[in-house]
Amino acid sequence: MARWFRSEEMEYISLIVNQDAAHDCLADLGRLGVIQFTDLNPDLTPFQRRYVTYVKRCDELERKLRYFAGECDKFSLTLESAGGVGTFLENAP
Repeated sequence: MARWFRSEEMEYISLIVNQDAAHDCLADLGRLGVIQFTDLNPDLTPFQRRYVTYVKRCDELERKLRYFAGECDKFSLTLESAGGVGTFLENAP
């Protein structure tokens, strides 16, 4: 559990991580609960950030999934879960 007391010793460091490993690295650091981020580009709006295209792609996929779910409901089709990703890949031809 994180401890955020004013008397706690802290260090300001710069962490440079390969883009491929960034998600796993930050997830592990987040689980520790002892990290705080500083925005190095405070003058950029959210729409000028590098990750905006990824967020837009996720939004578009979510919209498509809602559409398909609505169409399945309209035709009274039942959907079955494929399980986890590992299960899905194991059963793939």
